[in-house]
Amino acid sequence: MNFTAAQTGFPSRLIEKDYFCSVILQRLGAAAPGLVFRGGTCLTKVYMGFYRLSEDLDFLISTPVDANRADRSRRAAESKRSVATIGEQQRGLRVITPLTGANDSREYIAVIGYPSLLGPGEDTVTIEVGLREPLLTRAIRGEARTLLLDPIDGAPLVPPLAVPCLSREEAMAEKLRAALSRREPAIRDFYDVDHAIRRLGFRVQDPELVGLVREKLAVPGNEPVDVSAARLAVLKPQLESQLKPVLRDRDIVEFDLERAFAAVAGVAAALGA
Repeated sequence: MNFTAAQTGFPSRLIEKDYFCSVILQRLGAAAPGLVFRGGTCLTKVYMGFYRLSEDLDFLISTPVDANRADRSRRAAESKRSVATIGEQQRGLRVITPLTGANDSREYIAVIGYPSLLGPGEDTVTIEVGLREPLLTRAIRGEARTLLLDPIDGAPLVPPLAVPCLSREEAMAEKLRAALSRREPAIRDFYDVDHAIRRLGFRVQDPELVGLVREKLAVPGNEPVDVSAARLAVLKPQLESQLKPVLRDRDIVEFDLERAFAAVAGVAAALGA
C-alpha cells in the first residue's frame, strides 16, 4: 500500500478500503447476480478511473415503482442471504450489521468489517441496496478495477472484476439526479459531474441524457430540483470537510464548485425546472 500511495497520491487507508471494496464486490457479484453496481464507486472503479476514492458500495435491484412491500422484500432476499454469509465465504470479513430494510423495504443497508493493516481494530465498508425503481437501460457486464499496484512492475495487483453495473449513461443520470435533488446536498455529486465534463468530455445537456434524468426524477420519493443559492451555500463548507479528505491535492486545486454548480443548473434549465 505504501508503494501505491507514493505512486498515486492517495492515502493508504483509502487504498486499503478500495481493495476490500473489490473483495466484497467480487463475492456479492457471484452470489447475488440481481445486484447492479451503481453510484460514485461504480463511476470510479468502472468508468472514470481513480480520480477520487469512495468508502461504500451502492447497488440497485431493478424494481417496478408500484411494487408492494412484500415484492420488494422478496427481491431483496437473495442479497440478504449473500451478505449474511460473506464472512463465511471470505476470511477476514465480518458482518457488523446484516442487510436490513428501511423506508418500507425500498432500501437496505449493511456494514461489513475488515481487518485493517494500518492500525489496531477494523475498518468498515457500508453496502446500500435500492429497490424503488427499474433499470432504464440494460445493465452491462462492467470491469471493476482496483487501485492497488504491484511494487515490482507498477501494474495493477488485482485483475479487473466482471460485475453487473449500470450503463455509463444511466450512472451519470443518477449522479445528476443526486446533484439536482438530494435531500442533503453532497459536494461529491458536483465533483463527479465536473470531472466527467472536464476529463471525459461528457455532455450533460445531451437530450438523451436529459431524458434519462427526467425519468429518474419522476420516481416517487425524490425531492424537487433545487439549484438555489441556498443549496450552493450549503455545499461550500463541504469542500474542506468532505471532499478534501478523499482527493489528491492536485485534484482539489483543479475543482471549481461554482463551475460545477453552473453545469448542474444548466441541466435543471434543460429540464424546465
